[in-house]
Amino acid sequence: MKILHIITSLGDGGAEGVLYKLCCNDFKNEHVVVSLIDQGKYGKLLLKNQTRVYTLDMKPEKFSVITLFKLIKILKKEKPKIVQTWLYHADFFGSIAAKLAGVKNIIWNVRHSDFDKNETKKSLLILVKILAKLSYIMPKKIIFCSKRSIKIHKNIGYDKKKSIYIANGYDLKKFTSNPIREKLLKRKYNLSKKVPILGNVARFHPKKDHKNLLQALYFLKKNKVVFKCVLVGLEINKKNKQLVEMIKNLKLQNEVILLGTQKNINIIMNVIDIYVMSSKYGEAFPNVVAEAMACGAPCVVTDVGDASLIVDKTGWTVQPNNSKKLAVAIQKALINLHSNKGKNIRLRARKRIYNEFTVRKMVDKYCQLWEENFT
Repeated sequence: MKILHIITSLGDGGAEGVLYKLCCNDFKNEHVVVSLIDQGKYGKLLLKNQTRVYTLDMKPEKFSVITLFKLIKILKKEKPKIVQTWLYHADFFGSIAAKLAGVKNIIWNVRHSDFDKNETKKSLLILVKILAKLSYIMPKKIIFCSKRSIKIHKNIGYDKKKSIYIANGYDLKKFTSNPIREKLLKRKYNLSKKVPILGNVARFHPKKDHKNLLQALYFLKKNKVVFKCVLVGLEINKKNKQLVEMIKNLKLQNEVILLGTQKNINIIMNVIDIYVMSSKYGEAFPNVVAEAMACGAPCVVTDVGDASLIVDKTGWTVQPNNSKKLAVAIQKALINLHSNKGKNIRLRARKRIYNEFTVRKMVDKYCQLWEENFT
């Protein structure tokens, strides 16, 4: 069966990573990928995997009639059994192209959870409302990676009868505890074995709420808790004046280490003793939480998206935008980690991912959906 995927871009994002894993680990079906914007990180990786990739070079959020006709031409050439779209703009643009190209089987893949109306672009909120109306006539199925996302989109007006839940899956060979890596990295970044390492991997964006995290770290320091915290992600560097100013104002220069963008997150995860997610909205199924757990790092998370579902009883969940409660939860996690329970907590975190969220389970669920509905 040929599945043609249409995605907004192939940059370094969660949806892009899931699509890549799906194409690389499904050996039953043929996959073709169309990126509306760019080839990005995952386009190159897909090409190495012998997956056909088309790039349409569309300007972000600028719908073009020329691009639409290019997409229709590709669809008529490839003649896929299924068109599966990823992310809102691709859901809209891809569905129109698929219908005009005569493709009957369309699946949407929603990767978003809740919205902050004050910080989300109005154009995106309008698009989501339009998609809610179109959900009754365009797609045959709508995949959600988050159970909370299904509820939120139902309230927006999406057709709940078409909803399918498929959680993200993780490569446990790639994301695993590695004492040798840990030792080398601690030496590289001059990190003491005796000082616990907190970590956060997220681009600098209001929804990731680095302010909340840094304020929680301030409260920890005030309570005489000794720690280091590594921050990783886009714009997480000394050039970011806003971030550097926050760190300086909270007197955390000696505790916080800015590592910027890193290619091998699986290696960085081996340094982290406790992973902290401080997001206040916008998460669906936060990949970095599961990746940290797979490497044996217990997690303290804010209750957004399916974060609490992922950690379950292996970690700590607090309400978003509450730095004092976040600090208390981090302190509890550190106490547990350095008690006799420490090794068991690490093992439970990894076992949770092994039992529920492997790549194989994810791919099998996608294949089952395609086979049961479109063969």
